[in-house]
Formats: sequence, C-alpha cells, structure tokens
Amino acid sequence: MSRPFFLVSNDDGVHAPGINVLAQSLRKHGRVMVVAPHLERSAMSSALTLGLPVIVQKVAEDVYGIEGTPADCMMLATQKLVDRQPDWVVSGINRGGNLGTDTIYSGTVGAAIEGCLCGIPSMAVSVEGTEPLHYETAAFVVDQLLQISELKTLAKGCVINVNVPNVPKDKLKGIRTATLGRRIYNGLVDERRDPRGRPYYWLGVGAKGYEPMRGESDCEVILHGFATVTALKPDLFRDDVTRGMQSFVNQEF
Repeated sequence: MSRPFFLVSNDDGVHAPGINVLAQSLRKHGRVMVVAPHLERSAMSSALTLGLPVIVQKVAEDVYGIEGTPADCMMLATQKLVDRQPDWVVSGINRGGNLGTDTIYSGTVGAAIEGCLCGIPSMAVSVEGTEPLHYETAAFVVDQLLQISELKTLAKGCVINVNVPNVPKDKLKGIRTATLGRRIYNGLVDERRDPRGRPYYWLGVGAKGYEPMRGESDCEVILHGFATVTALKPDLFRDDVTRGMQSFVNQEF
C-alpha cells in the first residue's frame, strides 16, 4: 500500500515559514508536494489567472512556485504536476486567522476549495494572531486531525477550515468544532496622501471584531484558547430561498 500523498499550498508564498513548517510536519505521514504562489497572493479567494500565462518554477524536489493565484496552483497541480490523486489537499499554515467572513476572501481557503472541487479531501489551516506566530502549534493540530480516520470521509465535498490560537503547544486548550462566525471589518480603508497631495488608499488596514451569534462561532471559540474546526461548503446555492421564490417569480411567456 502506497504512503499517503499530501498536496500543499497557501497564499503567503512558497517560501513562507508557515508552509515550510506544515510540509515538514506532513512528511511524517507520507509524501508531500508543495505547489504555492511564488510571491504572496493573499485575499485572492478562488481567483484564476485567465488573461496571462502562468509560469511554473521548480524550487526543489516536489516543490513548485507558481506565478499565479492559490487556485491556479491547485488547478495546475491536479491537472499537470501530480502523478496520482492526492489523499489530501492541505492549505496553509496561513499567517493570520481565516475566521467567519474571512473565508470569503482568503486565498488559503480558496486553494482548499479548488482541491475540494477536484474531489480531494481538503483542509485550510491558519494561525490567528500577529508575528511571531506559533506555526508548530497549528502543525500539531493538523497532525491530531489526520489521525481521525472518519475525518477524510466527512471531508469529501467540503473544506475543513482550521484556525489555531497563537499560543505555544503546551498552552493550547484543545480542539473544538464551531459554527462560522461573522467578522466585522472596521476602518479597513486607510486614506493617505502622496507628496503631491493626491489621495491613495491601503485596503485591509484596521481592527476586526465579530458579531455575537447563538452558539459558539469560530470567532468566539478561538478567544478561549481552542483550535476551531468548521466545515465549509463550496456550493453557494440557497435551496430554501429559491423554493421560497417559486410562487411569485416563476412565470411563463
């Protein structure tokens, strides 16, 4: 029986410390192929590069840097670079959390979604906090989750989104499933002036909070020192609303 095969990506870039810690940890379990953007491509979601060529650079054995988005990386990897179907796509370890509404924008989650759409069990992994980050704690959580045999079956058709508090491994309180929270983005557009007095803007600068929700959302659970595990659907379809519209939208001409 062949060893498990892990396809690894991120949105922080192929040389980011988080992806290197993750790949090294996964090599204990099986073969690892890293296919990641050659530079940081954060907040790219599931964007694909359609109007430009996508260049592939071999960095080392089974390590590739792609001049494209995280989703580009997974599309190229699954269709051109791998020699067999991966057992898992694992995207991360991201620098900063991907909690609640972050999942809409995240390139780390976007890479995992692309893996999911290719029929591969997929996981996105992030550390909530700022530098210096305890990537080894997140790698430990991934290791614990991969030992749960049922998780691979449950992961088919969805993305397992993992967020880990920025604490040393011995300070981690545990792992909990959680609902998806709602982030509040305040002051994320920062206006500045160039030397000629013209305005320009930095996006993504400012504080983030979360809306209180019934039950424990990922935004809340992580504040209590637990790693969070949330299943995400790549399917945007709302069956209940579509059915609710039938009586007044459906018509024939």
